[in-house]
Amino acid sequence: DKKYAKFLSDEGWKYDTETDALAGYARLIKAEQKIPLTWEEFWSELQMEGDLSAAQKLYRILRRHMDNGALNAYELYGYARHRWCVRCPEAVIAYQTGPKCWAVNNCGEAISEERAIQRLNSEWGFEASRIKLLGTPYYDATDWNFIPFRCGRYDWIMQNGDLHQIYQ
Repeated sequence: DKKYAKFLSDEGWKYDTETDALAGYARLIKAEQKIPLTWEEFWSELQMEGDLSAAQKLYRILRRHMDNGALNAYELYGYARHRWCVRCPEAVIAYQTGPKCWAVNNCGEAISEERAIQRLNSEWGFEASRIKLLGTPYYDATDWNFIPFRCGRYDWIMQNGDLHQIYQ
């Protein structure tokens, strides 16, 4: 199966046995079929050792976002696969950007207000003195960021290199 071969090429290095790789592939297929991972599957996909509490908190937050339509099963899987926000589950916040569209944070590193404002100014041209942040800004890289803000009368979100107006 070509899809399984690609999975092994991309993700196979994470698994010690063929059985573990097949279980990982089954989790991917489940997510692609719009079936959310259970807590146990989420934990297995994280492949972490030690304290479960932060991961459990993250899973509960992600499931709440799924319940309100902000995330889908594949996106839930992505948080486990890529280990987004595991150390900082409170960073997983969402803003509605359209009738059925959401921007959900997948960055776990908070940055200073000054750096966020500078980024918004340089990237999108918003006047720095008019930018008011709407919460903690997060930024991992140019294409991994989450910065909610107000400029003038409008609320915006910069998410992973894109700009969206917050739906009101």
